[in-house]
Amino acid sequence: MKQIAVVIPLYNHAAYIGDAIRSVLAQTQRVDKIVIVDDGSTDDSVEIVRAFAESRIELYRQPNAGAHVALNRGIENAAGCDYVAILNSDDVFARERISKCVAFLDETPAIDVVATRLKLIDSTGSGMAPSDPAAKWFAAAWSIRASQLDLVEQLGVANFVGSTSNLIGRRTYFLKHPFRRYRYAHDYFFLLDCALHDRLALLDDELLSYRVHSANTISAPPEKLVRELLEMNMDLLTALAPELAGSPNLRRALAAYHRAAWGNVSSFRADVFVSLIAYALAECSPDQMQSHIDAVMKFSEASEFPNQALVNLDDSQTQIGARLAEKYSRLQGELRQAKAELSALRKGWRESPWLRLGRKLGIKSAREIGRPSS
Repeated sequence: MKQIAVVIPLYNHAAYIGDAIRSVLAQTQRVDKIVIVDDGSTDDSVEIVRAFAESRIELYRQPNAGAHVALNRGIENAAGCDYVAILNSDDVFARERISKCVAFLDETPAIDVVATRLKLIDSTGSGMAPSDPAAKWFAAAWSIRASQLDLVEQLGVANFVGSTSNLIGRRTYFLKHPFRRYRYAHDYFFLLDCALHDRLALLDDELLSYRVHSANTISAPPEKLVRELLEMNMDLLTALAPELAGSPNLRRALAAYHRAAWGNVSSFRADVFVSLIAYALAECSPDQMQSHIDAVMKFSEASEFPNQALVNLDDSQTQIGARLAEKYSRLQGELRQAKAELSALRKGWRESPWLRLGRKLGIKSAREIGRPSS
């Protein structure tokens, strides 16, 4: 029988850690270890953990070092376990999460990590209304799953997986791919690296309750998120560079990711990313640049025109080309629609309640209701 550990990074979640632990104890498939790493909590979180009379709980404490450090330490301490499920200390597992995800991994040896659909809950544990801005964003982000985009392209559009809580995988894979030092994007880097190497899968079962509250990292200001996503994507290219020459599949996947990322509806600004690359290349000497060009010109695709497949097509091939063009056009339309919906949602966040009230009353401007424009 394979051994299963749940790793819980804990930080100042006295209000939620009890629910998280109880959701693990209530699993339909028993777990063998519950490894909790407290990352320097200053509230009663540790005392609440210690109040559980449960021999499977292993509690480790450390000065505050960040979620990535707590996660990596927890995985290292899950010794003897084959699978690791991550649960952040403010989230909750559905009762069948472990059994369904582990069964999938048992049946699919080519996959190392699996994630699932999630539902949003508030600070009290109640489900969030569909009209809530966070619920709308996740609904829009998950809608990309209905497209014909590949998984890595879907992740380029948005990190709809949402959280490290949504990851269950083989411990060996986690050990070989430790979480990086990012404040907001350690899950996103991990997911992209995993998907680009075709080791990630998604289940359409709703098996995680993701708690939205005032202390979530998703509440961070745009500048911090945009900056970290720029850094993360530069790090991703740097990490993948040594593999590109020997892996045409990885090159294709990376190109597909970046095509989709141009329409990202989360925090990645591809337009700014291009400028960042330009600044970085300005530091490269002409000789170095020529050397890099020589290296990529050895790729097989560098000896073909991009439109080669469209030249001299017969009637049947023309029909195939037309269908591919139609598919591309449709997907581009879906991306534009998703961006428009997100733009409208962001506009709604910025508007004052007075403006929203006025619009409901049929008043067209802030001045008509006696309030100065903001």
